[in-house]
Amino acid sequence: MQNKFTHYFLVLFSALLLLSSCSDNDDNGTPIAFTTTEYQVTYELTLGDPIIINPEISNLDETVKFQWLKDGVEIATTQEINFLSESAEAFTLQFIAISNTNTIERSYEVKISDPYALYFRAKIETSSQFISKVMQYLPAPGQFINSGFGTPEAAEKIVGSKTNTLSLGAWGGYVIFTFDHTIENAVDSKDFVVYGNAFKGGSEPGIVQVSFDSNGNGIADDKWYELAGSNYTNERTIKNYQVTYTNPGSYKDVSWTDNKGSNDIVAINSYHTQNYYPLFATSLTELVFKGTRVFPIVNVDRYVSIDALEWGYADNYDAEYSKYGGNVMDINWAVDDNGNPVNLKGIDFVKVYTAAQYNAGAIGEISTEVRGAADLSMLK
Repeated sequence: MQNKFTHYFLVLFSALLLLSSCSDNDDNGTPIAFTTTEYQVTYELTLGDPIIINPEISNLDETVKFQWLKDGVEIATTQEINFLSESAEAFTLQFIAISNTNTIERSYEVKISDPYALYFRAKIETSSQFISKVMQYLPAPGQFINSGFGTPEAAEKIVGSKTNTLSLGAWGGYVIFTFDHTIENAVDSKDFVVYGNAFKGGSEPGIVQVSFDSNGNGIADDKWYELAGSNYTNERTIKNYQVTYTNPGSYKDVSWTDNKGSNDIVAINSYHTQNYYPLFATSLTELVFKGTRVFPIVNVDRYVSIDALEWGYADNYDAEYSKYGGNVMDINWAVDDNGNPVNLKGIDFVKVYTAAQYNAGAIGEISTEVRGAADLSMLK
């Protein structure tokens, strides 16, 4: 009897051990592991570029916990990290994944360089105060386009000068230019001037954007920032505005539609009888422009006049226009796409585009004109 009892006890004990073993295996699970043994160890970025890393791991489940350490200090608890450094620096980034079974980790060496330190172009003795190169000229349709003030040849004439006129056509038409040095952001003063042909009652405001050559390739393919002028927060101002112009094929009104459900024309007049659509554009079917639209006051009682906006626009007869013969700009006015101020130490590229969309009767469409630009720090 005793042996039989002992036998049953041993069987029961063995079963309990088996259940315990199974339970332990369930708790522990299969060990996690990186899907590959090779990975990018070193990251070299420029300030403003986020570091994004997402280590691939096998046998993941919801119990796995993650930790990212920057020089030993925790900065994230997710599998993927998307980290933006606020300063130029070098640091070690450590990734840790912890499961019920095991822990795995990796280290990364990160170097964040200041693009201004890398690509800033200082003034030298032979530097010019004026525009050194027109990078791109793409006007919207207008009465001066394809003749006189609205040709690629006219665009070249604003280099090194402030006396030749370039028309940007209707809303959205633009010119991009650069200097032979980086325009520094002065601490307590404005930084550059854009020359136009404005006069009292004759303002045709253009929005100014700026960009720094943060990749050092000499091409205006970097982030653009709008200089937020006086009407940037005006309730009538339209952000993310878009207009599509259609080529009429000859001397005819140019039709346009916008992304707000409106449509109208750039009207022809008897003084200019060429096609108003830019025939040197890449697309000869239609042109699409995007940006910000402002609404200056247009007076049409006895004769047409256009009031100046308060400040911050090209070809705009503001309070300082007569002093400088143009509009002075402050790099500190720069904002990002969400309207947040940005801190730019300097800029390499300037873009000016027509900011208003209006047929002003006898004087035709509102069209920003540019006659040049200069580094204020070099003006005597």
